[in-house]
This record gives sequence, C-alpha cells and structure tokens, in this order.
Amino acid sequence: MKKIDIFKNFRRKAPIEIAIHIFVSIIFFMVAASYVYLLVWAVIAGCKTHNEIVLDPFGLPETWHWEHFVEVFQRLEVNGNNFFHMLFNSVYFSVLTTLVSQFTTMSFAYCCSKYKFPGQKLVYPIILVMMTLPLYGSGGATYTLISKLGLIDSYWHIILAIGGFGPAALYYMAYFKNLSWTYAEAGKMDGANDYQIYFKIMIPQAKPIFGALYLTNWLAAWNSYDSQLIYLPSLPTLPVGIYQFNTEMIYRARLDILFAACIIICIPALILFIVFNKTITTNVSIGGIKG
Repeated sequence: MKKIDIFKNFRRKAPIEIAIHIFVSIIFFMVAASYVYLLVWAVIAGCKTHNEIVLDPFGLPETWHWEHFVEVFQRLEVNGNNFFHMLFNSVYFSVLTTLVSQFTTMSFAYCCSKYKFPGQKLVYPIILVMMTLPLYGSGGATYTLISKLGLIDSYWHIILAIGGFGPAALYYMAYFKNLSWTYAEAGKMDGANDYQIYFKIMIPQAKPIFGALYLTNWLAAWNSYDSQLIYLPSLPTLPVGIYQFNTEMIYRARLDILFAACIIICIPALILFIVFNKTITTNVSIGGIKG
C-alpha cells in the first residue's frame, strides 16, 4: 500500500512560507470558531427561559425547553402572514431575484467579453463608477418609480433585479475573457448560431462560477429585510418577521423565543452551504483546451 506523506507540501516550502501558512490557518480557524460559537450559543439560549438568558447568559439551561422552537411557528406573524407565508415569500424572492440578477449579469458580461461593439471599453470604468458613487439620495425617486410601475407589494417585484453593472459582472467578465474562443469556433463549424453557442457551450462551462456567485448573492437576498420593509410591506419575508418580532419579544420578555426564531431561519442557509460548499470551493476554475 502506498504511504501518504501529509507533510510533503510543507517540506517543499521555505520556513517563512510555513510560518505564514500556519498564521493564516490559525486566523481562519478562530474566525470559523467564533461563528460556530454564536450558533451554538443561540441554540442554547433558545432552550433557556428568559430569566436564565438575562441572569446567566453563558450558562447551560437547567431544563432544555425544545418546545420554544415549536412555539416560534405559532407566535411569528406579521401583517396577517404566518411563518409559512413568510417562508414562501423568502424562498420566492431570494431564489428568483438572485436567479434573474445573476443570469442577466452573466449574459451582459459575456457579450462585453466576447463581442466588439461601440463603447465596449467604457463598460469596465462605468461599472467601477457605479460601484463607488453613493445612491442614497435616489431613494425617493426610486420608490416613486417602483410605485408607478405597480411593483409595490407585487410578486413581479423580481423583475427589478435585472442588472449587469454590479460587482458580479467583473467576475463574469474576467472568467469569459480567459475562456478560450475555440469552443465557440468548434460550435460554429457544426452550424451553431450565437445563441446556441451561449446556451449550450458557454453557460455549461460557467456553471462553477455561476454557482459560487449565486450562493453568495442568495445568502445576501435571504437575509435582506430593508428593501422588503419598504417595497413589500404586505409580503413580508422571514428576516422582516424577525426584525419586527425582535421588538415584540423584548417587550414581552421572551428572548428565548427570539433566539429560537433566529436559529430556525438560519437552517436553510446552513443546509445549502453544507451541501454545496465542497462543490463551489473545488470546482471554480478557468476553462481551457487540452492539447
């Protein structure tokens, strides 16, 4: 049986490289441990009584009250929407909004990277300018426009996610620029047009980077509550529910239920990360041609 030398890579590195590697690994471990600790602490807090959380926030509960997690489904309600209504809204808006945003951004980046057109060289600086300019002053005008379009409290609100000039465009542009055009030339020789090349050749190769950016943007959309509070008051998502639930539970002195609710809405994100973590971290690569 072939022996595996786990220290082989370390022996090839200089001492300073080994020291930097160990230092960075320790920092990453401490950051990861802090996140895990917060989750574990919130689970424990959800199983305590309110008085135990206040008087002994870091201790274990005398009695584990797992029924608090069930009670969340009964108590969490916003504007006539119960937990399951808000769960549907969260899934609907986070999944479709991210899908629309990422697909349109990827398509825009592909065209900018692989086709020549007037003003092509201005796209990159325009994206940088739009990323740096503050847009807070446009809030009133934006709300008025969305209201006149009839997209307030509407499930069609997802069409506003159509974009192209966001930070993700820079990642897609870099990816497609490094993706060999030989694939497209081979497709043209077989009679494929531009649309077939994009949908049948380019998109399948862009799945790793699309998946990575989709996951990170989905997590942001899942946890977002500020836009939903303004534009979707009658269609609250779970983060909106937790935001309003926070005040109610503090007033009623039920921090135990509040922490239990926070853990419940974290579960989908945790499951998604655990399932796709290895795929995303190992499959993102730049395309190429084998000789």
